[in-house]
Amino acid sequence: MIKVKNILKRDNLMSAAGLGVGSIAAEVVSSKVTPMILKSEAAQKYAPAVPILAGMLIQTGTGITKSVGHGMIANGVANLAKEFLPATFQEQMGVKMGAHDVMMGVTGQDTLMGHSESFDYTSGEAGEMDY
Repeated sequence: MIKVKNILKRDNLMSAAGLGVGSIAAEVVSSKVTPMILKSEAAQKYAPAVPILAGMLIQTGTGITKSVGHGMIANGVANLAKEFLPATFQEQMGVKMGAHDVMMGVTGQDTLMGHSESFDYTSGEAGEMDY
């Protein structure tokens, strides 16, 4: 049986925080550091690997820095997979639908609560009952 006390231990929370910080750090490395390192367009094809390499370097530390490195590696591998996996495979796995990114099965065209700006809720077609 899983005990909540074991899940909410300090070590587990610090590890989860480190993974989150590592994922954010990988995005910063991708957007800010990589363009400074890889200046030529020919080298840009290696850009998704830079956060992975940085994470591998950082994960050699101890404590939370190890978790930060693991988060950077995970984010880098995910971005690398998005870059190089065939589009059909990404669609089958639910990573992308056509040209739109998907998060948890909801595209930008879907509405979460059924509200749509193009539907007139004040009209007689709104489904209101006459009493």
